[in-house]
Amino acid sequence: MLPPSRFGELETGRPRAELARLLPARAYPYPPDHARSAARPPGTDCAFYRSGGDLLGPVDLYRLCWAADTLVAKDTVPAGRARH
Repeated sequence: MLPPSRFGELETGRPRAELARLLPARAYPYPPDHARSAARPPGTDCAFYRSGGDLLGPVDLYRLCWAADTLVAKDTVPAGRARH
């Protein structure tokens, strides 16, 4: 889980090594299809993190997109809907 306060601290343009202390050890491995298929910046690898710890209910996902280990985009994929 990536708490909203930590998500807010993540600044685009910064290297992954500088942001590592704010990130969970692992990304969320099971984002729904609408989250995985949302448009992303070309040439990036994106990882998803749950915004809350409720495992039974829907929660927003945070998407972080990296290019050459630099954070180039961050956004929120609302629970149950795709964001373009």
